Amino acid sequence: MKTCGIKMLLFLSFALPLLLTGCGAGNQTIGLAVLGSDFRVVNKEGETVNYSSGEFSGTMDLIHQQTANDVGAEDRYLLEVSRSDHFTYQCDGSGGQLFGIVTDPDLNISEPDYSEYTVSGMGMETITVTPDGEMSFTGNDMAVETAFSMPCASLGEHGFVRFSGSADSNASVSVDAETGRILFSGISPGSSALSYAGTVSNSWVTIELSVGTGSIDLSKLGEGQIIIAEDGCEEQIIEA
Repeated sequence: MKTCGIKMLLFLSFALPLLLTGCGAGNQTIGLAVLGSDFRVVNKEGETVNYSSGEFSGTMDLIHQQTANDVGAEDRYLLEVSRSDHFTYQCDGSGGQLFGIVTDPDLNISEPDYSEYTVSGMGMETITVTPDGEMSFTGNDMAVETAFSMPCASLGEHGFVRFSGSADSNASVSVDAETGRILFSGISPGSSALSYAGTVSNSWVTIELSVGTGSIDLSKLGEGQIIIAEDGCEEQIIEA
């Protein structure tokens, strides 16, 4: 059996704080957070939102849209659309990428069922996200940060986690809030970074991965432990 080591790492974060106003609430719509000057978003039904040369087009109904302009950065958008089981973002892989789902397009984070799941970084060509917290991405030599709600017993109903690393071509991260675990596959062996906030919090902690497929168990954070279980590795216990 291999044993996976641990060291500290500072990782670049592509956070997306956005505010949306004047947007209709309700369970039938969802918010999409998107970065880029040229992209396409496709839902499960095959409807599309295209953005190119400053113009939106496509067959998906844009109920509301808002732009956040940052000095020296590409425009970021929050789009309200009808709910779907999954959305896929497509781009040419150049520059920085960001795509995610905000389950309440009014960004009412005080709601018990509010959640958000975002993937950002460099080198990605497609990002697929579901309202249930499944995030997958493809590209080349990707540097990735996933940021997501984690309403588990150890973090509370508004728990939030960031998990960062790299990947060669295909990878995924998903949330199992019921068991307090983060499932991952296709992450490159080596240093990955984790942070969490909620009823307990911690700044970046680095995990040294050996195979890049397995789980991160946060259910024992109250006891000061994070459990890393990689395929083919002994469980690694991190003192949190």
